[in-house]
Amino acid sequence: PALDRDAFRAWSNEMVARTSPEAEARAYQEMPAYLAELAAAKRSRPGQDLLSAMIHTVDEGGDRLSPDELIGMCVLLLIAGHETTVNLIGNGMRALFAHPGQLADLRADFGLLEGAVEEMLRYDGPVENCTDRLALEDVEMGGVTIPAGSTVLIAMAGADRDPERFQQADRFDIRRDSRGHIAFGHGLHYCLGAPLARLEGRIAIRTLLERCPDLRLDAEETELPWMRGLLIRGARELPVRW
Repeated sequence: PALDRDAFRAWSNEMVARTSPEAEARAYQEMPAYLAELAAAKRSRPGQDLLSAMIHTVDEGGDRLSPDELIGMCVLLLIAGHETTVNLIGNGMRALFAHPGQLADLRADFGLLEGAVEEMLRYDGPVENCTDRLALEDVEMGGVTIPAGSTVLIAMAGADRDPERFQQADRFDIRRDSRGHIAFGHGLHYCLGAPLARLEGRIAIRTLLERCPDLRLDAEETELPWMRGLLIRGARELPVRW
């Protein structure tokens, strides 16, 4: 609901990049409680929305999401669906502002837009690391043994700057062939929302540049604060003028 979006945004921010342990703990308490109330309202008065569908859909075996599964799925869909896209747009515009020649090229030719969004995802993707993985057995990788029981953190941002995969990997280039980046993960864990995220990124970037032809950064690039934490990569704020 529109009236609840500011509160939800505040909880979401704390869960991915906390401002304090206390604020993070409150978010983890308050958001599930809010979603449980929302689910109860949708259960009694279903609508044409996704949450109503998840509550009332039963598969052929008679299975449906349990209350805890429903809340977990809501948290996943809502946070993964907007924190990532917000920072794809913010990081992408930040990179364009830092490379004015390429920004001018994109304004002059929106045929470059699809490749530009892929380069934004590779160069400064919105998800810095995967969520934790657990090694179930000893695994050797790159000449190093990861012992069973170890927690493993996969740095997707590091992989997307791998010089063995991308020439001049630290250079932002909207004409680069960025295919093969792993900003959306890989294999079984590949992001289900990748096509939607790409579409949202293309629409948002093009609309910004068309409606605000003089859009520019209104701060020193080196002074922009990054979000804290190991999961989400993004600026906490990106002041602009037009």
